[in-house]
Amino acid sequence: MGGTDCGAYRIGLGVYAIGRLAGTEADALSAHLSGCPPCRDELARLRGVAELLARSARQGNGAAPPRPGPVRKRGSAGRGPRTGASGTGLSASCAYGAAGPGRSR
Repeated sequence: MGGTDCGAYRIGLGVYAIGRLAGTEADALSAHLSGCPPCRDELARLRGVAELLARSARQGNGAAPPRPGPVRKRGSAGRGPRTGASGTGLSASCAYGAAGPGRSR
């Protein structure tokens, strides 16, 4: 990729694409882009995605996203209240071990 290690530069491409990379990082990435066609191509794709997202946000008719409803507690499918190990979330194998109660391994 342009004869250099692009890894450090590629991390900042998304932020650069939306114009939020600042200072010396932006300057260094800009200098890298002048000599790295693959990174320029990726930046062009990222800018396209950023523009698409911005356009879809503007077209969202200004309505607020739906708010989640109240959390509903799931029923127990006709079973009675949980007690013992199962009430604490432990299964019998956790409570007694894989070998069962009173068995040696």
